[in-house]
Amino acid sequence: MISRIVIPAQAVVLLSAVPVVHGGEWSYTVGDELGYSTNIGRTADREIEEYTNAVRFGVHYEENSVDLQGSVGFNVEHLSYLSGVFENEIRSYLNADLRWALLRDRLFWIVENNLSVEPVSSRRAWIPGNIQQTNMFSTGPSMDYRIGSTTRATIDMRYMNSYAEETTAFNSNRWYLGTSLIQERALSTDVSANLIWNSVDFKNEEADDYQQIGLFAAWDQQYGRSGLRIELGGLGIDFASGNSEFGPSARLVWNRLISSASRLIVGFNHGFSDAAQQVARSSRAAPASASIISSQVFTNSELELAYRTEWTQSALETALHYQKQDFLNSPDLDQHLFNIRVSLNRGFGANINTNLGISFARTVYEIDDRSDDTTSPFLGIFVERNPRLSYSFRAAWENRDSSVDSSDYRDLMIFAAFSYQR
Repeated sequence: MISRIVIPAQAVVLLSAVPVVHGGEWSYTVGDELGYSTNIGRTADREIEEYTNAVRFGVHYEENSVDLQGSVGFNVEHLSYLSGVFENEIRSYLNADLRWALLRDRLFWIVENNLSVEPVSSRRAWIPGNIQQTNMFSTGPSMDYRIGSTTRATIDMRYMNSYAEETTAFNSNRWYLGTSLIQERALSTDVSANLIWNSVDFKNEEADDYQQIGLFAAWDQQYGRSGLRIELGGLGIDFASGNSEFGPSARLVWNRLISSASRLIVGFNHGFSDAAQQVARSSRAAPASASIISSQVFTNSELELAYRTEWTQSALETALHYQKQDFLNSPDLDQHLFNIRVSLNRGFGANINTNLGISFARTVYEIDDRSDDTTSPFLGIFVERNPRLSYSFRAAWENRDSSVDSSDYRDLMIFAAFSYQR
């Protein structure tokens, strides 16, 4: 159970270090949300109805000056279970992406943070008692040095820290070094050679520390309405236990602006990864909860497809994500994950917006050939009374069909909320 505000020390330092710089914008949000669930424990039988109340507070800072760019957002909520069957919870979130210019166009200091909430066990549903805070903090210098008129070199150094409230095997100190030699072939084409090195020291003595080194070539090109990046190379991992693994790495990202109102994004990634790296980039199509919060390293294969088109006061979004995780030292954890989400956003006048859609997720676990299919249609209505005050209504039906009958569940969720911002 999350029964207290959990903010790692690095996040506290980050909050206190944000300067009050001329041009920076602060905003504050308070709100309250009433909720109802027909099956809060998400069980196959003995369904428990529950009413909830979530009181929220948030603060956001954004800066776009010459010396500092980026934002910091902190949110905290107190979630009450009104029947008293479950313990109340306090959940906190802190997202930061800051870039200080120490020497203009030459040397920068980077700070990134992702404090969020993830499940303790990825096999169990998102329910009270199966939730924990996780955090990824990263900071260090980034240097960009021009060697000639068409060649430049970059160096990135980072200290990183991963933290989980319950799954302590996830907790680690990390050091990262990345360097690139970039040849600018034309205004819209770059070719580069890249070297990366990671050193991971887990705080749990039973976890297997490791070092990782990677070498790859990359090609970037902008042409017309499209942007393309291709990476090809190899990765090697040396574990403290004495084992070593080598394998190819590949990445492709293609952005296509079909028209002024339509965009297509295609992505592919293959290489070694672990849960901390997945949490650090959880803004992508797959939720971080798709990964097993642990110290285990896996071969990660991903495919993403996202399409968005707009027309008068409307937008249609489709996102598809497939991921295969093959664990190096624990093959019994192997899993396949597939997610697809379709959402239609529709505006009515200047103050009313609706969001209607459906999501589907399929997970196949290697250990016992178990598969879970979760389908969730959803509806949201958002009303903005003025630039500061807004109301919302959300409803979702979540249905899981599992090859393990005891993991089936049905849950209807309804939420009504207001938010005030200044």
